[in-house]
Amino acid sequence: MNTIKIVFTDLATLSVLLLLGMFVRKKVKFIQNLYLPVSLIGGFLGLLLGPQILGHYTGVSLPLGKTIAQWPGILVNVVLGLSFFGTESSKNFGRLALSAVNQGGLVHQTQVCVGLGLTMVLMQFYPDLPLAFGLTPVYGFHGGHGTANAAGAALMQAGWADGLAVSNTMATAGLMSGIIIGMIIINLGVRRGYAQKVSKPQDVPQDIKEGIVPVVKRKSIGKGVTYNDALDPLALQLGFVGIILGMANILSRSLSWVHPLLKQIPLFACAMICGAVLSQILKKLGLADYIDRPTISRIAGVALDFLVCSAIATLSLKAFALYLVPMLIVIVTMIVVNVLVNFYFGYKMFDVDWFERTMGSYGLESGVLATGLMLLRVVDPKFETTGQESAASSAALCYPWSLPYVMFGPMLAFLVPGWMMLGGSLVLWIVFYIIARKFFWHPERKFSELMFGK
Repeated sequence: MNTIKIVFTDLATLSVLLLLGMFVRKKVKFIQNLYLPVSLIGGFLGLLLGPQILGHYTGVSLPLGKTIAQWPGILVNVVLGLSFFGTESSKNFGRLALSAVNQGGLVHQTQVCVGLGLTMVLMQFYPDLPLAFGLTPVYGFHGGHGTANAAGAALMQAGWADGLAVSNTMATAGLMSGIIIGMIIINLGVRRGYAQKVSKPQDVPQDIKEGIVPVVKRKSIGKGVTYNDALDPLALQLGFVGIILGMANILSRSLSWVHPLLKQIPLFACAMICGAVLSQILKKLGLADYIDRPTISRIAGVALDFLVCSAIATLSLKAFALYLVPMLIVIVTMIVVNVLVNFYFGYKMFDVDWFERTMGSYGLESGVLATGLMLLRVVDPKFETTGQESAASSAALCYPWSLPYVMFGPMLAFLVPGWMMLGGSLVLWIVFYIIARKFFWHPERKFSELMFGK
């Protein structure tokens, strides 16, 4: 079978899984109440019906070709390469945005420090456990599947064959815990009167639970920049995507010629740089209005859905079994720490709408912005509070400290001692903490009152 036929065969398989996932979410009440994304459901169906589970016991399975496992590594370049393409520079540096960004920095660094510190302890009992294992929690929880796949591929390139499988597992654990525990916290918070806009989570409309927009509520997902008889509008935006990927490939090869060490810089990092550069070039040429950001966002969203579905469907159960005990210890610890740190700092730092803003932050730090907005929608259905602005600010302005961990962390984990990485991460945590205490702290708010509902 030639390459293009393989691609279309894989596309058909993943499309079936996504449609099955959509059907399951629409029909199964339990799944609706958990708000599980269709891509996650479809991925689990693929894993269940694939050669690792159904095929292992029956000899008959869904035809998940080996090439499907390669999709996440390619699609992540699309998802991250479009991160800065056509975006406007954020001008919101007010107190609300800055407090959200600082709180996000504290949570991010806590995930890094706990992951590295716990791994260094576990390495005493599991000598074959690499230090890089300690970075996978922040890749999965803070970064989500997109970042986890990018960093996981870089870990494989750096020499850890199971890095991608472990990172993907962490991302799945983060997303699942974020949604499930998030809903438990929402129920508790609503009963205690923390939520301002809903009296009970059941106020969420049924169509949102099912995930299908009613006909009367449907909106355009983008704008046509070109006329169809000249060039299909979607083709123009896809053309930009192709140019970014082509530029990234050239940049990646050029870096390897400059110095062998630069080969370690992952392709997705080059794609992010090229996306931002192309956006600036078009702006300088007066062509920025050729970019339709809503359509670009939809392309990235499609790539992310197929990425998540293919990543979970091809999760390595052998790698999961190999790292079972360390992985369970780290995941459970990270879930507990993620809840406590998000709500402690959110309660102490956020002037207004602390519960709504913290729910958005908790979802963001357990997967992606979409998870945070989903949880926020439950407690603030019409986005009337500052929760959406807060979560968006944190997500948009976190790159200065999160990207270096993704771009260079996989390489450094094999080049520098663990104490050096942990020490540097602790220093940055302390910086964020000092800023929080100096500018945003509410000493009159007692965390014990929050915990026990007083």
